Amino acid sequence: MDTQNDKLLIEVDEIKKMMDLLSSLFSIRTSLIYNNIDTEEYTNEIAGNNGDYQDYCKLVQQELKHKCIACDRDKFKEANAKKKPVLYQCYNGLYEMFLPLFIENSLAGYLHFGQVRSEKDFRAILTECSLYEHTQVDKLEETYNSMNVISKDKLILISELFQKFADIILKNKLIELRKAKPEYYLKKYVEENLAKPIDVETAAAFISRSPSYVTHNFKEKYNMSFHQYLTQMRVDLSKTLLKNKSITEVFELCGFKNRYHFSKVFKKIVGITPYEYKKDLENKKNTPQ
Repeated sequence: MDTQNDKLLIEVDEIKKMMDLLSSLFSIRTSLIYNNIDTEEYTNEIAGNNGDYQDYCKLVQQELKHKCIACDRDKFKEANAKKKPVLYQCYNGLYEMFLPLFIENSLAGYLHFGQVRSEKDFRAILTECSLYEHTQVDKLEETYNSMNVISKDKLILISELFQKFADIILKNKLIELRKAKPEYYLKKYVEENLAKPIDVETAAAFISRSPSYVTHNFKEKYNMSFHQYLTQMRVDLSKTLLKNKSITEVFELCGFKNRYHFSKVFKKIVGITPYEYKKDLENKKNTPQ
């Protein structure tokens, strides 16, 4: 599944698997953050399976959330300016890391892990972070002490592993800048989803446009209707697959409703049925050169 905002296309499922893996391995909160860092609503993210906030964090934020937000925003900006990971102790005394992801010198988002307790005693954290302003210090101490401890040396190793995952994300284009016109992404959507139900409505939703926009602009750009292009792509794919797969396998892989529908559409475009086309392929293969 893809998602997108005004500037990005993101392979959500693949990145979610990565965040789940890292989260499970180290029992920490992990996420990809990809929205506007200049607002307080910086929770537009793909989180790992330990995505909920620690009880300690929830308790701190009940009264001091504004200080947590200010601290995190400063570290967002520091990581952005340095163009490298920033591992730091946040306002409530836990360790966090933000690793900026740049595509063609444009900031695409941050890989993040956090809410990790260090070896420090709570009383040291209380003083360093001025948590004595909180009205439930005893409860803070209880929840802090219940958290698992990860050493600073291990956190540095985890940071290095996150850098490897960042390289994979960028190399495999699991995040892309949205630079091309919507028609480009319509074609990309079709080409990558031929086996799935596709129509003008789902395509329009993918590029955040109206169905009428898809209908008119696609034909103007490519001199064929969206439906014609979709059908042609499915038939082209089926011709390739028929070399090695059965007709039943092929119509399912190419998004046709059933074998009859596949045969009817294929013959209209190619001039012969899939069975005849496959037979011709086999005859050519068996004919001595």
